[in-house]
Amino acid sequence: MQIRVLWLCGGLLASCGFEEQPVFGMTSTAESPRREQPKAAEPQVTTGDPRDALEWRRLAMLDETGRCSPADLKQARSQRKVNVDFAAATPDGGIGKLTWTKRGPDNLGGRSRAILVDPTRRSRLYAACDGGGVWRSDDSGLSWCPVADFGGNLAAACLALDPDNPNVIYAGTGEGDGNGNAIRGEGIWRSCNAGITWQPLASTACWARTSRIAICPTSPNIILAATDAGVRRSTDAGATWTTVQPGDSYQVLIDPNVHTRMLCHYSTKAAGALEAEHRIAYSDDCGATWVNAVGGFPTNTRIELAYAPSVPGLVYASLNGGDCWRSSDAGASWTKRSSGQIDADLWWYCNSIWVDPTDPNWLVIAASTPWRSADGGLTFTKIAGDGTNPDTPQADVHFWASDPCYDGADNRTVYACTDRGIYRTNDIRTASNSSGWSRRNHKFCSAPYYGVAGHSSGRLVGGTQGNGSHVLDDTHQVASRYMDGDGGNSQIDSTNPNFLWGSYQWGNIHRSTDGGISASLMTSGLTERGPHGGGNFIAPLVSSRFNPDILYAGAASLWRCANAKSQAPTWTAIKPSIKSPISAIAIAYNAPQHVWVGHNNGRIFRSSNALTITPTWTEVDPDNHVPNSTITRILLDRNNWAHALVARSGYVGDNLWRTTDNGATFTDVTGAGPSALPSAPIRGITQHPALNGHYYLATEVGVFGSSDDCQTWTGTNEGPADVACYDITFLHGSTTLLVGTHGRGMWTTEIEEPQASSFGAGCAGTNGTPTLTASSPRIGQRCTISGFNMPPNGNVWLVQGNSNLSWNGNLLPFELSSFQAPGCSLRVRPDMVRDGWADAFGTYSAKIQIAASNSLLGTHIYLQAFPGDPKVNGFGRTASNGVDLLIGK
Repeated sequence: MQIRVLWLCGGLLASCGFEEQPVFGMTSTAESPRREQPKAAEPQVTTGDPRDALEWRRLAMLDETGRCSPADLKQARSQRKVNVDFAAATPDGGIGKLTWTKRGPDNLGGRSRAILVDPTRRSRLYAACDGGGVWRSDDSGLSWCPVADFGGNLAAACLALDPDNPNVIYAGTGEGDGNGNAIRGEGIWRSCNAGITWQPLASTACWARTSRIAICPTSPNIILAATDAGVRRSTDAGATWTTVQPGDSYQVLIDPNVHTRMLCHYSTKAAGALEAEHRIAYSDDCGATWVNAVGGFPTNTRIELAYAPSVPGLVYASLNGGDCWRSSDAGASWTKRSSGQIDADLWWYCNSIWVDPTDPNWLVIAASTPWRSADGGLTFTKIAGDGTNPDTPQADVHFWASDPCYDGADNRTVYACTDRGIYRTNDIRTASNSSGWSRRNHKFCSAPYYGVAGHSSGRLVGGTQGNGSHVLDDTHQVASRYMDGDGGNSQIDSTNPNFLWGSYQWGNIHRSTDGGISASLMTSGLTERGPHGGGNFIAPLVSSRFNPDILYAGAASLWRCANAKSQAPTWTAIKPSIKSPISAIAIAYNAPQHVWVGHNNGRIFRSSNALTITPTWTEVDPDNHVPNSTITRILLDRNNWAHALVARSGYVGDNLWRTTDNGATFTDVTGAGPSALPSAPIRGITQHPALNGHYYLATEVGVFGSSDDCQTWTGTNEGPADVACYDITFLHGSTTLLVGTHGRGMWTTEIEEPQASSFGAGCAGTNGTPTLTASSPRIGQRCTISGFNMPPNGNVWLVQGNSNLSWNGNLLPFELSSFQAPGCSLRVRPDMVRDGWADAFGTYSAKIQIAASNSLLGTHIYLQAFPGDPKVNGFGRTASNGVDLLIGK
């Protein structure tokens, strides 16, 4: 009777709240100390012009007519919300309710455009990051966390605090500052609770770019905004606006001594002119009217302005070519102080200036790197950015902010916003190329990735805009840069993760053979490199998972490297140019001779002998069933290379197409109704390595997945949410999905589909043979258990175990004749037994709560029911079939 006692004891456990208890609890381990990665040897790389990067990003925005309406992004986000809301109510399918892991990097920031220091809590900082949203630090920048995601727009460009209430924050959106092809904004957003929640100012919803916000200290209802449509002014706290200075404005600011006086930058472009004319204007009536300044300053590019608070009416200006100008009459007229001392050529992109609040002779001007003057702008000394110290501001400085208690003596703390995140100096007057700075990027996970790849060993690689190519190797999310420049597509050897391949702008391929400790260019024979090589700024680079010795790279021609792991790898052109750059390459999973390529002009070609000396190429879809916008990505099915998915550019509804006949015909597979894909550009496609019909997309508005062979698609607000996602792939040798975002770093999630399968047979009772079924067991959700053919209103024991192989030294199934139940078998180890009851129809129901823990993925739980049936045998019970629950997401 041992089994009866065990079962009866198990039955008592059911009274502990079976339906509410997770099957397994979560465990935690202490975090080990942070380990810094070794510094990689970096070949000298010249970063590309930001306009080239922006033009490449713009390719994915345009449809086949070259159109990209400002309303398109807003519509795509609305469609995304419908999809995500629908997915939240649908337990199965698509991307599901996945648990995501932020992979960082925790030590690398993205393009930061503004920083605020709370004047009442100086340790609290807010930072605006293009593509990454608004972040907050409560420890002076030692660590950061993102605040609310603006309901869909993460292109944060500027910040302002209400002078009467520092919990009220305004954030302007739109990447801005001359970036004509940048991430479009949606006006100004406001938080009234220190960034916890945000609401848009409805009157600004159609503003594409807001570069600066200025709030009058004595009249907080008066707000001015520098926008791409000029300086706008509100007198009712943003409810309504009037354009008071037409043009394209990057900056508006208020005199710290006389709050009715204001300055702005604006530009206009005359009909037929090649370049816009940049101007300075001033106002003496709180921004109601404006007058152009005079003084002969250059007008060919952006102008940045800063008041000297310690001297009323004194203002400095930073202009193109490293010029420093000064005004002593509050900006009405100007005189040159110095010229050409500051070496930079990106003034339209990263012009910034700061003046010491206590001494007007100390100022800093920065474009690519910062320069300091101690004599009122007559002479300048470079104070960071020569590459000798990674803790100094290294690339493209956009904004400066001093500590509210800066006094020029005991407190000289200043923060800098750059393309590589946030930096701080405790003494701006002594900081130099070699010392005096510290990085403030811990957990500021705002890296803008173009391409990512990973291995089941845990090694991740990726290329970022303006921040080079990186490798991440541990759970602490620390990245080590192994190549500078604008990092592009990245690949990792499926058999040896020490081999890494990557690229930087214009098709320059590089390789590391030691896991990113060092790297070198790998361009022998590759003649189509550089801005005149005919390729895209971010050119495609793919490797064969079946044979990692084979790489393909796209420029004007298609290039093949068949010895990518040799000591002296070489490239050969295998497809001639069609006068349109190659934008996408796909290799068959286990047959690298099958290759497809797509072009900027929408044309597609395929080869079935791409490993031969002279491959043959066949144009796919010459009749243009797939509209001719830029082909952004192609995927060849891992089971059949005649099946392909093709993604294209544009905020359009038909941006994903499938062929199952080698390109003879195509079908739109974007779906319909609430489970359709949003009308947004698709930048990445991947396929589950084991589950058929499972596909995942990286789009301009987040990640989407399908588990029903592209019939329906679902998105999620978890993990990377709806940040622009530029690449998506599975780690080699695993079911871990990796996403590279353009502003929120890397993210991973385990894709394990749940299964509930029956095994074995039950034994007949008075109401037939009992059967047991279950719904899909997903982490964080309840699994429904259903039984049928039970004796009406009878007691039911539900046996739950972690094995269906053995019990108490006996192999399973264990025949129960010795317990007077001939023909019945125990099929599940009885680790836990619960009491329940069938209803009047002989139907039994129970629920199991699966804990929300990724550690349960792939775990099996086994169930079997034993209904009470005294008339059928001496044991008084029959047995159902067994059910095998495989926990997934």
